Amino acid sequence: MNKNKKKTLSLRNIIGIGLSVLFIITLISASKWANYRNSFYLSKINISGYKILDREDYENILSDFKVQSINNYKLREISNKIEKNPFVKAVQVSRQFPNVINVNIVERKPLAIINLDEQLMIDSDAYILPNHHFIDSALIPVLSGFNPEKDLYPYGKETFSVKVKEAISILNQLSTSFNTLYNNISEITLNNNDDYVIILSDRPTRVILGKNNIITKLNILKSFDESLGQRQLTDFRLLDMRYNKQLVAKEWS
Repeated sequence: MNKNKKKTLSLRNIIGIGLSVLFIITLISASKWANYRNSFYLSKINISGYKILDREDYENILSDFKVQSINNYKLREISNKIEKNPFVKAVQVSRQFPNVINVNIVERKPLAIINLDEQLMIDSDAYILPNHHFIDSALIPVLSGFNPEKDLYPYGKETFSVKVKEAISILNQLSTSFNTLYNNISEITLNNNDDYVIILSDRPTRVILGKNNIITKLNILKSFDESLGQRQLTDFRLLDMRYNKQLVAKEWS
């Protein structure tokens, strides 16, 4: 009888000790799990690559996402939200464990200013950028004399104006292969005959490109510039390229 009682007490003790140990292990595990989860709580957002918009503009977009742990951030959803901004060309959002989100922005770089009732900017892909204080300090050409219909210039989308697209093609060609001329352009406009006209900034030299074979004419213009030696394009009042494979130059009188 005593032996059976001792065995019962011993078994109870073992069970009690086992439950106590299990309880302690559970507490420790719960504590570690809580600490583990806390280690993924967002502590910092790195935003890089922006030059036109301010950091606060991107922080305002990100503030719409009310989450604490970086594991709960839906990266594709954040990217889509930021890319809706007209100034954003692309964005990469990534997690940096344990508690950092990295946002790398690629903004659209304005190539020209469209002179309408509301001044707009346009990039090398002919995407329309809304009026922004960047215009005040941007030393980029102005496009004037083009169709002013507002529907042709939707924010964050490619312009519907064929003539503006052609003007952007001219500027793209110059910015890549004739950068000195691109940097000296004050304005590209259309005359009454829909000829493309470049007006230089150093002196109001006018370069009439005409309507057709524009890239060929730009190459001719570049060759002409290289042949001038010490002289410059601005030594001429008018450079008329409307004629087939000819350049008519008129000097300042």
